[in-house]
Amino acid sequence: MKSVKVNLKNNPYPIIFSNNDKDLIKAFKSFVPGNKIFFISDSNVAPLYLKRLSDALKREKFEVRSYVFKAGEQSKNLKTLSDIYNYALNAGIDRKFTVAALGGGVVGDTAGFFAATYMRGIKLVQIPTSLLAMVDSSIGGKTGVNIEGGKNIAGAFYQPKFVYINSDFLKTLDCQNIKNGMGEVVKYAVTFSYDFFKKLNKIFENSIIKQKDFDDIIYECCKFKANIVEKDEKEVSGVRELLNFGHTFAHALETITKYKKFFHGEAVAIGILFAANLAEKINLCTQKTKDEIYQIVTNAGFKNNTGLKANNARKILELMKKDKKSISKTVRFVLAKQTGKAVFGVEIKDAVILKTIEDFLK
Repeated sequence: MKSVKVNLKNNPYPIIFSNNDKDLIKAFKSFVPGNKIFFISDSNVAPLYLKRLSDALKREKFEVRSYVFKAGEQSKNLKTLSDIYNYALNAGIDRKFTVAALGGGVVGDTAGFFAATYMRGIKLVQIPTSLLAMVDSSIGGKTGVNIEGGKNIAGAFYQPKFVYINSDFLKTLDCQNIKNGMGEVVKYAVTFSYDFFKKLNKIFENSIIKQKDFDDIIYECCKFKANIVEKDEKEVSGVRELLNFGHTFAHALETITKYKKFFHGEAVAIGILFAANLAEKINLCTQKTKDEIYQIVTNAGFKNNTGLKANNARKILELMKKDKKSISKTVRFVLAKQTGKAVFGVEIKDAVILKTIEDFLK
């Protein structure tokens, strides 16, 4: 068992890496007061792991309750949140309970927002089961749900007591979900480290990703994320915006396609390609950097295939203006100056953005 510490001033917590359920139980006993656990999971993950983990906790005299909602991004909304509130209240869930988010990014975001707001806040633990959640969404305290007008518009910063990562959970994921997580992994490589970029590209070129590769990739990504979260927990200084590389276009793409066409990581990968085009367009990066970014995204199995026509460009721009990083409807981008080094807060004129979107969609 090893761990990475997220050293926040008011709520430091560990990211624990272990493939043994006993270490999860030890973590509950060490980092969470009380013995009442409320699992929130979805219809894909619950049949695989909920009973196993619940039974293990019950053997250690924990009181366990659970709520399962329909899997998918379309469930990440205020209706699902309301259903959980009502169930929890009727089931006697009180402030002595700890919410355990068991699932991928949708579960983590939804359960996290529930924990942040139910009875004005109850304890939270993140147990990610997807690659995307392990490397990104379970860490850092961002929680939220989507509304009709945009992604993650209703939400809160709410840190867990610990994050428990068991890479064995990945064995039950299909190729699509593994690929989904790789969109976020590529984000870290392009944004933070040329060494990691080269290492990752080599793994992709070998075609077969081994269990040790996954363990190393997850560990490295968690270190990158913990470091940024420590510097800017609630996006006050702006440094944390770096974690949104590729996301400005991605969120607009997900919204315009009503969360039905793309997994989040797929949208992020396409957003990374768009960001590379935009950076070259304004001469922030060279053609060589753009080509390197395209290469790793392609090697990861992604391509620019939005299925949208150029006449959707203005709608995408309007959605970008609703992005949480935008200020007074001025879109702010995270862009790569070179591979392994990105900058945040880049403001670009609407006309340039619109032309880049139109060219990108052709």
